[in-house]
Amino acid sequence: MRATVDCVHCYLKQAVSCMRMAGLDEDSQHEILFKLMDYVKGLDRNATPAENSTYAVLKTYELMGVDDPYKEVKRQSNDLALELYPRLKRMLDEYGDRLHSALKIAVAGNVIDLGIRRSFDIEGELRYSMETGFSKDHYDRFKQKLENVDEVLFLGDNAGEIVFDKVLVEELVSLGKKVTYVVKEGPVLNDSTMEDAIYVGMDKVARVITTGSRFLGVSFKHMSQEFADALNKAPLIISKGQANFESLEQHEMAQDRVFFLLKIKCDEVAKAAGAALGDVVFFTV
Repeated sequence: MRATVDCVHCYLKQAVSCMRMAGLDEDSQHEILFKLMDYVKGLDRNATPAENSTYAVLKTYELMGVDDPYKEVKRQSNDLALELYPRLKRMLDEYGDRLHSALKIAVAGNVIDLGIRRSFDIEGELRYSMETGFSKDHYDRFKQKLENVDEVLFLGDNAGEIVFDKVLVEELVSLGKKVTYVVKEGPVLNDSTMEDAIYVGMDKVARVITTGSRFLGVSFKHMSQEFADALNKAPLIISKGQANFESLEQHEMAQDRVFFLLKIKCDEVAKAAGAALGDVVFFTV
């Protein structure tokens, strides 16, 4: 997915979120934002929104002199999600098909996205995901593919949300599948890192690796050999969130192998996914 003109204000909105999270005063925010505007002019319009967002966010960190403004709120998100975890596990038995329910629970966690939104309603998202469900749903296709593989690669997204993912990972493991869960190498917005994975116990149920970089989504120019090998060899991939979708949906390797699991949070992603703003979707291209 290529960046569009509508992506530009999102880069700046993410920068403002970072600065507010770091507690910068308004004068400092203006000063940094004006410098960032000049920087954003040089970003590649042919790159993905995720890649350009990363450059803008990391530049903001550099200008602020703060390397992880979301550190505390990521811990709070993890703690909040861990409090919900026992209830999430009970919900698997309340809504019929456990695997389908686990997918819906996992996507409900995708609302925890402090890079774009500064508040969220987890209870409302859970009700919507479980009762309304996916507007675009390739579950039957996924289940058929799953029957013929031993391993699943899971591309994670945010802190807090990782606990919702853990419910899905545990369900996959109960079906006899080995799961490799992927986090970021270092802090960027509120994306999960190895620290988050260990904190919520993901490392106890899955092999956890990093992308090898701090780039949002999947950057083919900035990844470790370990992640590249895992991505190329995986027979089935669950791709969580918008940034991973932006990175992979146009690649031939994604066809009928990568299943995108996300909440649609912007009009451009809605167009690319063939869904409506606010929908939750689970599909392959």
